[in-house]
Amino acid sequence: MPEIFYNAMVLREPYSGVEVTVHQLACALARYGSLRTCACVPTGHRAIPTAPHVRLRMTCAAASRSRLLRVAWEQTVLPLLLLRARASLLHAPAYVAPLLTPCPLVLTIHDLHVMTHPQFCRTRNILHYKLLIPPSVKKAAAIITFSSYTKNTVLAHFPAVREEHIHVIPPGLPQTMAHCTDHTRLQAVRQRYDLPASFLLFVGDLTSRKNILSLIDAFAIAQSERPDLHLVLAGAADSAAAAVIDAAIHRNDVRHRVILTGYVSAEDLPVLYSLAQAFVFPSHDEGFGLPPIEAMACGCPVVCSGGAVLENCGAAAVTCDPGDRTSIASAVSLLLDQPAFREEKIKAGYRKAAEFTWEKSAHATEAVYRSVLDASASARQEIPA
Repeated sequence: MPEIFYNAMVLREPYSGVEVTVHQLACALARYGSLRTCACVPTGHRAIPTAPHVRLRMTCAAASRSRLLRVAWEQTVLPLLLLRARASLLHAPAYVAPLLTPCPLVLTIHDLHVMTHPQFCRTRNILHYKLLIPPSVKKAAAIITFSSYTKNTVLAHFPAVREEHIHVIPPGLPQTMAHCTDHTRLQAVRQRYDLPASFLLFVGDLTSRKNILSLIDAFAIAQSERPDLHLVLAGAADSAAAAVIDAAIHRNDVRHRVILTGYVSAEDLPVLYSLAQAFVFPSHDEGFGLPPIEAMACGCPVVCSGGAVLENCGAAAVTCDPGDRTSIASAVSLLLDQPAFREEKIKAGYRKAAEFTWEKSAHATEAVYRSVLDASASARQEIPA
């Protein structure tokens, strides 16, 4: 019976959007899948459900703690494991694969920011991905993207890739990502993060690509007409980003109106969305844009920019120009000042979010596995003795 290897070594706390989808797909394959799968996971990973067809292979602690050692492990030890286990297929769900992969490869590309928006990327990421993404794409028997937007980006940068080899499979949402009505939980989260009664919310890494500075500028406009309104920025920021954000807060004189919560746990996140008046996501570029879909699932109306985010949110969101702070502020005002319009967007958001399930994603992913396995078997049969 064929065995698929799923490389989940990228999992490392705190999880970003990539880690969330890698982990939740592993959970979905255990819950809804049927193919025999070995998930390579780091020590200390979040729990993955047990299943007869799924086994977990723990790796050395050093590769779990250090990104550099993890990359070295993937390029050296993982190919040997695949060879020794006679793996039928490797799924590399985070951009790159071992150069010496000895079996058919399915590759997930979340985005190509290092090629389309390198000004927003760290130098080490640019070097790493520009070195390893091209050979990984060349080696892949199939590529998975989360949006047609990213699929088209891949085709534009890698014209040798055949379009039929790229499969658009959006991620799902966990069942826990839902509107919270539990008063005790709502109050506990409000107190834990010292949240005001009325606030706009952003969730994600506080990096320049997410357009945080324009969001703060837009909030200053919206807040000038609404003295009780606050802005909550939920996410991690390094020291350089934190300094730039702090300068923007002081420049706009909203230092008492902006709250930085730091990283928010998976348990608290649905409650945070449920408490917010609106979710604002004016990112410059996304490969999918998971937080807006999460917000919609929790009954929080969304303002977003274009690209993949608009592709997946559709008419359920209010759109804005990420380069124009007045456009962002005007979109927010529509949701805050027009109750009927706001309710319409909330209902549309529930319907849109319901389209994204991990059960569908797991079945579609396994369909790609089967297609690659069948093609590999056919190719072996055609080799003359």
